Amino acid sequence: MGQEPSLNEAVPFTVENVHPTTDEALLNPVSQVYFRAGLLACREYMARFVEAESPSIANSIRANWWPSLGEDFGPPRQLEWGEVTSGEYGTPDFKIKTAAEISPTQEALPVALGFLKQVTP
Repeated sequence: MGQEPSLNEAVPFTVENVHPTTDEALLNPVSQVYFRAGLLACREYMARFVEAESPSIANSIRANWWPSLGEDFGPPRQLEWGEVTSGEYGTPDFKIKTAAEISPTQEALPVALGFLKQVTP
């Protein structure tokens, strides 16, 4: 068996890279979205908690993300129309993007926003 990657090393979260004893349910698309939503909500919650006392620490918290989980789309928010569609509405080339075209991290943004709306720091 090879050497385990360090925590700072970006290893993509794929079937090939999952530890053999890890439950395959972690690769379920819904699990991936909700896992990321939890991380995003927690990150933003912690940043808001310290923001009044230390804006620089809040910004540092917001800047941290695991590259292996995909692109960091920033704090929780609603998705914009252009993020989930392509082409111009009303034309033949208009289409709604499929789940394969939207990353789990991006899809998690509005879910994380929903988590945050349930609590106030």
